[in-house]
Amino acid sequence: MRLQIIMEAEKIPKHYHFLAGSVVKAGLFSVNPELKESLYSFEEHQANKAMRPFTGAIYLNGYTLEGDEFIIHQDIRMTISSSDINFMITLYNGLLEHQQMQYKSYTLHIKHVKFLSEKLPTKSQALFKTNSTIVIKDKNNQYLNIDDPDYEKELNYAANECLKSVAGRTLHQPLVFTSVMMHKKVVQLKHDKFKNLNEKGILYLNGFEGSFVLGGHPEDLALLTQTGIGFRRSQMLGCIEMVNE
Repeated sequence: MRLQIIMEAEKIPKHYHFLAGSVVKAGLFSVNPELKESLYSFEEHQANKAMRPFTGAIYLNGYTLEGDEFIIHQDIRMTISSSDINFMITLYNGLLEHQQMQYKSYTLHIKHVKFLSEKLPTKSQALFKTNSTIVIKDKNNQYLNIDDPDYEKELNYAANECLKSVAGRTLHQPLVFTSVMMHKKVVQLKHDKFKNLNEKGILYLNGFEGSFVLGGHPEDLALLTQTGIGFRRSQMLGCIEMVNE
């Protein structure tokens, strides 16, 4: 399932990934606080590092970058995608109730929420495009380039972990990744928990955007189309869309 959230705001921070996460949290909390807590908290208010059942992307429809802020001229369009029907219905209903939200000093007005049609693979190979950056890393937390010999192996690892979380199983068969037209994109995540990394408190992630062919079992490809691929999917990364088969 795929959900589009159209919002208005005067401005948002340049590093907006955690703002997007706050929109999801607010929507869930409005109608099902228990679901929100199960996804984001352990006991004693510790952060939950378990994989979350969604991915997403943000599109700014008319903006100017001024310093560390985007000045929004039209609207903000956020897409959330998941294979978890209960999660998506809960989020949809919560966002209908939660028409205004606050993230730090920024106010967002939710103007429209709707489900989008989606194309899911039915064959063993399909052409995809990225809606948000795909990030792949190895066991040493090194972010991999598209031509790294371990790229496909680590992509399979991430996909297996994702399917364990959302479907209770691993891939039916290994994925085969072929770059068609991919380019490098450095993603910057800013959060208080990154203050020890550098003076700016920014985590830099090397990722890739563009088009690619993904081969594998059709059921796996369909689930990954909905849940995304790679790491940090719930922070608006790894959202993909099928172009054709």
